[in-house]
Amino acid sequence: MITVESVEQGDLRMLHVSQVEGPKKRPSLFFFHGVSSAKEHNLHIAYTLAKKGLRVILPDALLHGVREGDVSNETRFLSFWKVVLTSIRELPQMVDFFVSKGLTDGEAISVGGTSMGGITTYGALSAYDWIDSAVSFMGAAQYEQFATNLFQRVEQAGVSISEQSKAETLNQLASFDLSKQPEKLASRPLYVWHGKDDETVPYGFSESFVQEIAPMYAEHDGKLTFFAEEGAGHKISRAAMLDVADWLPAKLDVQSAYSGMGTQNDVH
Repeated sequence: MITVESVEQGDLRMLHVSQVEGPKKRPSLFFFHGVSSAKEHNLHIAYTLAKKGLRVILPDALLHGVREGDVSNETRFLSFWKVVLTSIRELPQMVDFFVSKGLTDGEAISVGGTSMGGITTYGALSAYDWIDSAVSFMGAAQYEQFATNLFQRVEQAGVSISEQSKAETLNQLASFDLSKQPEKLASRPLYVWHGKDDETVPYGFSESFVQEIAPMYAEHDGKLTFFAEEGAGHKISRAAMLDVADWLPAKLDVQSAYSGMGTQNDVH
């Protein structure tokens, strides 16, 4: 049986998705949503992975979901990097909470996300060496390059951004830009999915990053997986979801005895 529980911890609002059966302490995935989305929108992914024995935590990012407040979509978009950096800084608080409750194995922690959440994942990998594995769906590790891309889009939409503001943003992002310091991956298992027809976060960001880091994984067979999907846009395909549900439990050493428990009617 799969349960979905709402959790509050300080300013954090999360959904905790897990099997009732099996051990209390288990490998856990902290999974971040995309911009203008919310934690509930990734329940199908959490359910699929929870069936494989993982504990999955879905947080609401700053200015999203129940933390949305009275903000417009424009304000939320313009706060993109503030949201990303806040999520990165909040991650240890989430992990500590579930570890302290005896629910999360502190030696088997994975981080993942979609779009903005995938971007957050790369920044978290640059910041925390205790992350054991990671999953990025349609993200971008190149913080400075992607920020420049966003500046251009905003200005094309008629919004002016000062050069000082751009410089300050890029300065804030520098230490989280994994493409500039790929050695911080330290050959940790990484799963990257990107649709080749994605126009929101262009596919080229993932392609070039994987090409950059591939030599670092040459002697670590199976630790780097790149699923470049033909005909897919800015939406996770079912094929990608099922593929990562096979890949991630193996990387976190989830006991196969818990794989496949539950049915399509197991959400309560």
